[in-house]
Amino acid sequence: MSRSEHASVVEFKSWLVQNGGRIHPEVHFEPGLAGFNVVARNDISANQSIVSIPFSLAITPEVARQALKELLGHEQPSLNERQLECTYMVLHWIVRPLNSDVLKHDPYLITLPSPDKLRTPLHFTDLELAAFRGSNLFGATLDRKRQWEAEWQQCREAVASANADWGTEFTWERYLSAATYLSSRAFPSTVLSETPSLVTTDTSYPVLLPGIDALNHARAHPVSWVVSAPSAPQTPSSSPPAPEPSISLVIHTATSHGAELLNNYGPKPNAELILGYGFSLPDNPDDTIVLKIGGPSTAASSSSSSMGWEVGRNARGAEPVWEAVLSAVRAQNAEDGEDGVEEEGDAAVEDELCAADMLAEMAQGLHGRLPPFPSDSEASAAIRPEVLRMLEHYLEGQRDILQNLVAFAQEKEAGALQRAKELGLDVVEEEEEEQP
Repeated sequence: MSRSEHASVVEFKSWLVQNGGRIHPEVHFEPGLAGFNVVARNDISANQSIVSIPFSLAITPEVARQALKELLGHEQPSLNERQLECTYMVLHWIVRPLNSDVLKHDPYLITLPSPDKLRTPLHFTDLELAAFRGSNLFGATLDRKRQWEAEWQQCREAVASANADWGTEFTWERYLSAATYLSSRAFPSTVLSETPSLVTTDTSYPVLLPGIDALNHARAHPVSWVVSAPSAPQTPSSSPPAPEPSISLVIHTATSHGAELLNNYGPKPNAELILGYGFSLPDNPDDTIVLKIGGPSTAASSSSSSMGWEVGRNARGAEPVWEAVLSAVRAQNAEDGEDGVEEEGDAAVEDELCAADMLAEMAQGLHGRLPPFPSDSEASAAIRPEVLRMLEHYLEGQRDILQNLVAFAQEKEAGALQRAKELGLDVVEEEEEEQP
């Protein structure tokens, strides 16, 4: 392991400490495939604080809002939290010379991966993105691009109204880089509280924590975010102010010499990891697929709408989907007047059999629309290995979930048939659906 660090890392560490942060002396930044990896220069025992920063060193909407007010001359109430923070970052790359009192995060931003190393789907080539066509992730990527491009246009207009030259330099590529840094490195603002949490809420927003966000992800890795909030001084007002709150990343396992120091971003499916971070995990147990129920002609949407249901491996979360499909069937039959001409038991069984068939058909249809993994060597050679790996991991998870969902529907069908038998009902069994 190299003993020297890149000049940008040396500058960043110095800046962090000068601004009230602390970093473990054995933390070492080494060049990696996507920026820097954080490794242990020597053995680091368990339960050690790796990085600690004061709240004021975070990039928050309030920090960005104040900076934009000073640079652009007025408030920007129409910009959302992401737009504020992204515009703040982009202005670091435009305004020269930098006003370090306003744009104070340059030593942090220069350590982030260069745009050519970013691997979220908005950085895929057209051919790479086309390999995901037919999946939820493909639609989610197009949705995100439309949303972010609209946000960029609004930000650029706000900047150009104050300085035309800055507006010209406020390019889509720069905004995309800033938005990707935010999606791949931000924590929810809920970490900046007395009881820090990674759980997002309706009122939380993304924040960037320099240094703490430098560590890569390891699923289920035991870490803690510890907030130190000193109490206010009890001495006269002429005394120095009390230290401000700070947040620390504590790793609870020992790390040996040369091994990578890792964080835990929380349980995330590969769809979220690929879309927001640009990497995936093999056989990810947290994988999900989003289903959207569409009335009597029940179908699944290929969008990642929050109005849908998330189903995971082993049919985790499938029960609410089943209830929605069954309710749609019952509503349609009631509208058609079918339930009124049958006995109650007959109707219930028929509804369940119809719903089971519909759910299995939905899952099989989605399975059939998933793109095939490129088998042609020429086609796969045109896709970068890291993107090909993400495609493989993603498709494996989606297919497994849909196969589990078909099996779940078949279990519901078997249960309905058993009840029909117990009730002495004459039900003609349809040919068993083939599992995809």
